[in-house]
Amino acid sequence: MTLGMRRPEDVEELPAVGGAYRITLSGADTGGRLAVVEMRLDAGALGARPHVHHGHEEDFVVLDGEITFDVGGEDFVVGTGGAVAVPRGSAHGFRNATPEPARCLMILTPAGYEDYFREVSALVAAGHEPTAEELNALRARFRTTPA
Repeated sequence: MTLGMRRPEDVEELPAVGGAYRITLSGADTGGRLAVVEMRLDAGALGARPHVHHGHEEDFVVLDGEITFDVGGEDFVVGTGGAVAVPRGSAHGFRNATPEPARCLMILTPAGYEDYFREVSALVAAGHEPTAEELNALRARFRTTPA
């Protein structure tokens, strides 16, 4: 395997509803082992309604602010420096319930789900805010279902 590397100027900046995504490492950079995505959530923004990934694990590290995670039907507020590990098959969602922006790093193992963020961003960049039904249909392509 070759070394995957991105300089800061090479990182993909993607607009999103209620924030933005930055794909710092994709599956193309890691031979499919993992993807690293930084997510910015605006004040009061919903990151994702509860859902279940059947094809990958998702781990979060809160970089700035506080993010409320819904894991297994319970809410947990995680502040800067905290982390949440979500195994494959576990229901989870997240939101920024504060009046300040928040950022977190997501590690997707294996890679592939970063393409979901690219597709959502393409809709947003085209001026379309995807509905919950459209997001569910898109997630289904990546083996993710509503909780």
